[in-house]
Amino acid sequence: MIRTLLFTAALVLAPLPALAGPEAEALIAGAAADISDPVKGEEAFTRSIDVAAVARFALGKHARRVSAEEQARFTDALTIFLAETFRDNADKFQDADIVVLGSKDRSATDSIVETRITPRGEDPLMVRWRVLERQGEWRVVDVEVLGLWLAIEQRAQISAILDRPRATIDDAIAALS
Repeated sequence: MIRTLLFTAALVLAPLPALAGPEAEALIAGAAADISDPVKGEEAFTRSIDVAAVARFALGKHARRVSAEEQARFTDALTIFLAETFRDNADKFQDADIVVLGSKDRSATDSIVETRITPRGEDPLMVRWRVLERQGEWRVVDVEVLGLWLAIEQRAQISAILDRPRATIDDAIAALS
């Protein structure tokens, strides 16, 4: 009985962790509003993504063997790849209904935000966004669509390229073109 009372008191008095969800959800809601705008869409999309973090993640174990200049070139190529991918699919976002359904905090600085995107005249699509806070700024580091986490998939593809004998960062950059 006393043990239960002490445990309950400890739980009540323990400081609560900060919730990542509201800020992460606000990032996605704000980006969603701008992404569906034909003028602001691409800029809002690229502004909300931490491309440098995604590039480091995509390089995986190979990040250690590339120079800072090579990593910068890969990051630039990934930025262009993401922008072109957005442009190729921008019509799906225009006038789409994008609803933030909620989030699940992984920590005070890491959250998964779930959305439902309903493009004009199409069935709704569930999309989850992994959002991290670094230096006071929330940014997207991965997106799950149709059960595939895109950064994880990109990492597997880049690793398959760089695992080949005599492969260079230029081979990985070419794959993004």
